[in-house]
Amino acid sequence: MLSALHKSKQLYLITLDRLTDYLDLLKVEMKIREYQLALRVAGFAAAFLFGLLATIFLGLAIIISFWDTSFRILAAWFVVVLYGAVAGISLYYCFERLRSPPLTATLRHELQRDINIIKENL
Repeated sequence: MLSALHKSKQLYLITLDRLTDYLDLLKVEMKIREYQLALRVAGFAAAFLFGLLATIFLGLAIIISFWDTSFRILAAWFVVVLYGAVAGISLYYCFERLRSPPLTATLRHELQRDINIIKENL
């Protein structure tokens, strides 16, 4: 009984000591995530702007290329479908492909490692 009480006191001290480490780790993860988010937003803004310009000029080039032919209306509708496809693919890519790992993944890993150490000591 006395050894179990002594072990629980040790576990409490270990947990209390590690709590500040967990909070520091969470702060560091938040700073890293903030930096990554800022870079991602800047990159997406530049890509969006130049992608939009490229798509607009591509559509104009297609329509102008067929301007003096009987396929002018078909070319214009093709450009509309092209714009819709680009928008759909972009939305799919944004929602499905750009998933970030959970914010607390590292913190959760450290907690699990400490729990395993505690279980081994019991």
